[in-house]
Amino acid sequence: MKKSKIILSFISIVLTAALMFSVFSLSVVNKTATADMNFNEALNGIENTINRIFGISTDNYNNKINDFTSEEKVNLGGFPIGLKLYADGVIIVGIEPVDTKDGSVDTAIRAGLKIGDIIKKVNGEDVSRNGQISDFMEKSNGEPIVFTIERSGKVFDVSFEGAYSESEKKFKAGIWVRDSSAGIGTVTFYRENGRFASLGHAVCDIDTKMTLPISKGDCTNVRLTGYTKGLSGSAGELQGYLTNDPVGEIFSNGNKGVYGTFSSDCFKASQQFCVAAASEVREGEAVIYTTLDDSGVQQYKITIEKIDKYNKENKHLVIKVTDRKLIEKTGGIIQGMSGSPIVQNGKIIGAVTHVFLNDSTSGYGIFAQTMFESTQWK
Repeated sequence: MKKSKIILSFISIVLTAALMFSVFSLSVVNKTATADMNFNEALNGIENTINRIFGISTDNYNNKINDFTSEEKVNLGGFPIGLKLYADGVIIVGIEPVDTKDGSVDTAIRAGLKIGDIIKKVNGEDVSRNGQISDFMEKSNGEPIVFTIERSGKVFDVSFEGAYSESEKKFKAGIWVRDSSAGIGTVTFYRENGRFASLGHAVCDIDTKMTLPISKGDCTNVRLTGYTKGLSGSAGELQGYLTNDPVGEIFSNGNKGVYGTFSSDCFKASQQFCVAAASEVREGEAVIYTTLDDSGVQQYKITIEKIDKYNKENKHLVIKVTDRKLIEKTGGIIQGMSGSPIVQNGKIIGAVTHVFLNDSTSGYGIFAQTMFESTQWK
């Protein structure tokens, strides 16, 4: 990849005159979007501009964008859903030394463990709950135990030896772990068989910022109690709580969204739309459907300010809320609205995924085609 970036940089220098207008356009189309993009995104933007000028297709993804067609109608979402995700193992989210009689001992660092590691097994036994790690430590009496670790897709064993805490009078691992996550998101679309797509991005662990690998999950109804308005530098948030009545199961958490199936008795009829191909999406007016209170799903006006068909993440659209009612209520886009469907010209074209911290009226969206073509939807 480094070589390709160097080659692209050389081409951009040689072809400065040809590229000047395109690069300038990238920087001024949306100042907020530019401020929120990191260096790699900016570099990818230049690479994509070069590809467009010369008609270069970097991979099959671009061909899929142009070839997609679907006559299937799906039910429009726009309503909140409670998400309870259970990790596939337990995730190390913190490391701390253990206070022994000989001073502090960094047991985790000594064993080569890192924040973000997933403990899949202990002594060959599957792990799914936080308390299991403490139980193994206390029963070890200081003898080494074996952690089966997953890191960056690779699985390996680590010999781990706890330490005796003088303050707590027991053997400790010196790590903080998490086995689950819960929150509120928005359903984008769903089928009559109950299969649904939501969020448009993965649920990430709050500490490690990594996608939470799940073994299973539940979805529940949500009781909304209000919302915090978004301000510059501070994202707003839907407020509410998850009920104890599950309405379905979640089977996938990935960068295209959270997918699951509603229970048959929880299915609700809704407006039906076809999913648009990315090539059909246009800059200009559109609407989002979302829920803020007990008045149900409401429609709000937005503008599509920028389209990036070549983005390989979930930031294909730069959107701006123009509806005064929504801006007065929430300041624009707030947390919990992720997954809110975007409709243009009678088709679902995408879903809201992110808000810009320095401008809550603006954010990113993912193509509906990308969510629809996920293997988890089929």
